[in-house]
Amino acid sequence: MFFKSIQKKMNAKQFGFYFLILFLPIFMFGIFGPTEIFFGNYSELGFVYGEFGWKFLICGVLLSFVLTFIFLFLPDMIRKPLLALIWGSSIAGYIQVMFLNKGIDQIGVTAEGYIPDTSTSLKNGIFWILILVIALVITYLAKSVWKKILIITAGILLGVQLVGYISLFITADSNAFHYAEGEPCLSSEKQYTVSSKDNVILFVLDTFSNYFLDTALAMYPDLTTGMNDFTYYNNADCNYYGTYPSLAHMLTGHELDTTQSVDDYLYSCWNNTTTDDYYNLLKSHNYTVNLYTPLTDLLTGTNSVDIMSGKIDNITTANSNRVIDYKKLYKTMLTMSCYRFVPEYFKPNYDVKNEQYESIVSYPENEIQYSNPNFYNNLVATKLSADDSSNYFTIQHLNGTHEFINDENCQYDYDNATIESTVKGIFTMIYEYLDQLKALGVYDNATIIITADHGQERNSQVVFFIKEPLETHDTLQVTNAPITLNELVPSIVESIGEDYSEFGQSIHDFTPDQKRERTVYVRAKDPGFPSVKKFDSDAEGGANIYRTYTYTGTLNDLTTLYDTYSFGVIPMIDSYF
Repeated sequence: MFFKSIQKKMNAKQFGFYFLILFLPIFMFGIFGPTEIFFGNYSELGFVYGEFGWKFLICGVLLSFVLTFIFLFLPDMIRKPLLALIWGSSIAGYIQVMFLNKGIDQIGVTAEGYIPDTSTSLKNGIFWILILVIALVITYLAKSVWKKILIITAGILLGVQLVGYISLFITADSNAFHYAEGEPCLSSEKQYTVSSKDNVILFVLDTFSNYFLDTALAMYPDLTTGMNDFTYYNNADCNYYGTYPSLAHMLTGHELDTTQSVDDYLYSCWNNTTTDDYYNLLKSHNYTVNLYTPLTDLLTGTNSVDIMSGKIDNITTANSNRVIDYKKLYKTMLTMSCYRFVPEYFKPNYDVKNEQYESIVSYPENEIQYSNPNFYNNLVATKLSADDSSNYFTIQHLNGTHEFINDENCQYDYDNATIESTVKGIFTMIYEYLDQLKALGVYDNATIIITADHGQERNSQVVFFIKEPLETHDTLQVTNAPITLNELVPSIVESIGEDYSEFGQSIHDFTPDQKRERTVYVRAKDPGFPSVKKFDSDAEGGANIYRTYTYTGTLNDLTTLYDTYSFGVIPMIDSYF
C-alpha cells in the first residue's frame, strides 16, 4: 500500500515542478552564491575551489531531491503557500543581489560592518513583502496558469545563473583550483626577534583612526600614561583610505599613480630608484628588514612576493603543511552568500569579520600572527628574543581596529567587543611589547613608531606615536603638526642619522598649528562612472573612483568636506577591493 502511494505521487511532471522551485534558491544561495564570491576573492581567501565547491554542488542537488520527495507528501494546503513563498523569495533574492546591493559595504572592510539606515531597511522590507504577497496572489488567484508562471520564471532565472556559474570556471585561472607549492612567501620565524643593537620597530595597526583613540580615551583617561617617552601626532593624514594602496606606500614611500593598474602600481612601488636607495641605505647600516603580514597581496597584487626581494629579508619558500578549518570554511562561505541574498535589515547579522575568513587556512610551521589576541598571547608565551648579528627593522602589520574583536585584556570577545575595549586591548599588547624591549635592554636605542595604514572612511586620519633613539619625557608629548604618511620613509631615514632629502620631508619639518594643504584619497563606487574589474579577476570591483578631499587644518575640516560632498574625482583603472 505504501509503495503504491509513492508510485501514485511520483508523477514525473509534479516531481520536476517541485524540484525546480526548490532547487532554484538552493542553487542561488548555496552553490552559485559561494562560487561567485570565491572566484571574485580567491586570492584573499587562501584556499582553492575544491575545498568546498564540489561539496556544495553535490549537497545542494541531494538536498533538493530530498526536499522534493518530502513535498510530494505534504498536504496541498501547506505545500502550495510554501511553494509560493519559496518562489517569491527566490525572485526577491535575485533582484536583491543583482540590483539592490549596489554600493553596500563590502564584507570585512569596515570595523562596524554594514549598518543600513532605517529608511533603506524600510524601503527594502516593503519591496520583499510586496514580492511575497504577489507570489501568494498569483498562486491562489491565477489558478489555471500559476504553475506555468512559476516554471517559466524559475526556469529563466536558473538558466541565467547556470550560464553565469559555468562562465566562472571558464574565465578563472589555475590558481583558483590548485595550490601554488614552493612559491615565495614571508617567514614568521623571527616575528618575536629584535636586535640586541639598534632597532626600528614599526607597528601598522589596521584602520586605527585617531577618532577611535579619542573615543577610547573618554572611557580610559589613563590609556596613554605608559607612552611617556613618545610624541603623539594628533593631526596625521593617511594619504589613502584603504590598506591598498596605503601599506605599500608606507613601506616604499611610492605615491599612488592612478594611471596604473593595481599590479603595475605595486610592481613600481618595489622597483624604482628611490625605493632601491631607501632599502640600500638601510642595508648600509646593517639593518635586516623583516615584514610580518599575512596579506601579501596588498603589497604585490598578482605579482610574486619576489618583487620585494632585496628589500624584505624574511622571504622564504612556502611549504604544503596547511591546515584548513572546514567548519569555519563552510560557515563563512554560506554566511557571505546570505549577506548578499537577504534583505537590508538582516545583513548586519551576516557580517563576516576579516579575521574570520583569514583564519580558515593556517600554516602551523609558518604562522604569521595578525590578530591582536593571537599576537599578544604568543608574545606573552614566547617572549621577545635578541639577535646580535645585525640591526633590525621590524614591521608588524596587525588587525588593530579593523574589527572590534578583543576585550581590554586583548583576548577574543566577538560578542561584546567595542571601540573602547579593542583600543584598550591594543594598548595592553603594546605595553607588553615595550616592557619586553626594556627587559632586553634595547628600548632606549630603538626608534618605535605606532601608527595605522588608514582610519575610517569619514574619519580617515590615523594615530601616530613615535619614540626616537634616547628620547625620554616625563609625560607623553602631543602635537597637532600637520603630518602625513608621506613623511614616514623620510623620518625613518632621519632616525638612522642619514640625509632624508631625497625621500621628501620629515615629520620634524612641520610645526604645531601650521597650515598645510593635504589630500586624502577615498575609494568609492559611483554609478556615474564606468564600472571596473577587480585587479585579480573578471568580477566587478567594489569601487571605480577615488574621491579626493583636499583640506587645510584638522580632522574637523576633513569631515566637513566629507559631510558636504566636497571632493574631486579620479577614475580607477581597476579596483583592488
